[in-house]
Amino acid sequence: MTVTVPGIAAHLAERPDTLALVQCRKGTSRRISRGELVRGCHRIAQALRDAGVRPGHKAVVMTRDAYDLTAVSYALVALGAVPVLIEPRAGVGRCLEDVAPDVFIGEPLAHLGRRALRWGRPHVRIPLVTGPAPLLPGQRLATRAPAGGIPSLRVRESDGDELAMIAFTSGSTGRPKGAEYRHATLAGQLDALTALMGPRPDDVLLAGFLPVALLGPLLGLTTVAPAVNHLAPARTSPEELVGPILEHGASIVLASPAVLTLIARHCGRRGITLPSVRQILSFGAPLRTGLADALRQAVPDDAEILSVYGATECLPVSAIGDHELRAARVRPPGGHAGTCLGQPLPGVRARILDADATGLGEIAVAGPTVSPAYHARPDADAAAKSTTDHGVLHRTGDLGRLDDEGRLWFLGRRAHLITGTGFTLATEDIEAAADAAPGVRRTALVGVGTAVCQLPVLCVEPLPATPRATVLAAVRAALEDHPEGHRVGALLIRSGFPTDPRHNSKIDRMRLAGWAARRLRGRVR
Repeated sequence: MTVTVPGIAAHLAERPDTLALVQCRKGTSRRISRGELVRGCHRIAQALRDAGVRPGHKAVVMTRDAYDLTAVSYALVALGAVPVLIEPRAGVGRCLEDVAPDVFIGEPLAHLGRRALRWGRPHVRIPLVTGPAPLLPGQRLATRAPAGGIPSLRVRESDGDELAMIAFTSGSTGRPKGAEYRHATLAGQLDALTALMGPRPDDVLLAGFLPVALLGPLLGLTTVAPAVNHLAPARTSPEELVGPILEHGASIVLASPAVLTLIARHCGRRGITLPSVRQILSFGAPLRTGLADALRQAVPDDAEILSVYGATECLPVSAIGDHELRAARVRPPGGHAGTCLGQPLPGVRARILDADATGLGEIAVAGPTVSPAYHARPDADAAAKSTTDHGVLHRTGDLGRLDDEGRLWFLGRRAHLITGTGFTLATEDIEAAADAAPGVRRTALVGVGTAVCQLPVLCVEPLPATPRATVLAAVRAALEDHPEGHRVGALLIRSGFPTDPRHNSKIDRMRLAGWAARRLRGRVR
């Protein structure tokens, strides 16, 4: 049975004179109305058709321009082609081998990478360059629509089961994989985000992560795309984030903890408040109460601060407010604590698989927001996907538990479990306690040495200007209060952790463990 779902044209048809997208660039901004966005999509769809793009073609879209990413992706979907979202980083070549794309659409820098590193060969037959490209051979794709009336966006009819998009995972815990989104998947994600945000007609969304610019207009929101450094979000100038919030009256801020930290610190240093903000959604890594406290100083008292849990393959899954997050710190009798993720969202079903005697196991999720498959990766499907009465059940690779209230708790990645001699440690169980110590920005538990007899090492990043001795004493006190804290064999101070390229929030534990091993050389066999 197939289910028809609303298409992009239906989402964009209403209120053509209202703002769809505000694109910020170093002190300037470009405003695009919904009508202009429809015109742009129409023009691009015609240009794509003229270039030979056909229904079913897979088209890599690689650009840091929020308008180009949005309009090109919409136009491809309207044609029945499949946009493929992938970040320019190590491993792109293997990702494109999985996808075998027919089309490569990107800014000049992406095409230089494609030509130099032979991305997509021999599959790419239609290379199209967006933006200025005077020195690059190949066909230009004009993405800016001329002024004029609003043509109807001719859309190929599709049903909910048809492939709509492929979005690659960040690769922070292994080889990136292409998650398939059917039209029904995208519709489920929009429904879940609508339930989570409760968008109002006058809301303005600040998109702290580039692909969010794709979803904002479909949610009916004016979407502000700040000048984030998308190759290293944590290095973004905070003025480029706070300025647009104030200038455009952003009411919803959606960003990773790394980006939210920039906002909170800048507001704290300058004494700035953000009176228009009614909701902050943190995603990409657990929200710590210290960051929530800092954000609270900048927003109105009745603003909602949410930690949102999900993954590329299932977004969103659950959410929890900062007030409940502070209250949910009680360790279950004989069990693991970790970080509370809140109740699963309506329509989302969470299960714990392979649970031990304490209830700790792998979090698995089913529901309308779940990607049904990985593209051309039957091995990954066999490991992570199974069919149930509630649809595809996806193994997240995250360790967790369900409490008596039906709330999810996060204990870290299954692949990051520390296995010592006669014990195991879940990273989030230790880190959630240590991160709450005074003077600590964040901590990371890594295992050094051979599996099954690893030495648990807690790496500690202090807050700026905090004496090392003070921080170490506070962390030791936190570990003494933790029933498994005595298992930690070493504490190492490090300023700055290696992180994932997408959010700059997920810690690259393999690199950090290598650094810790070098520091402890001679102590560990």
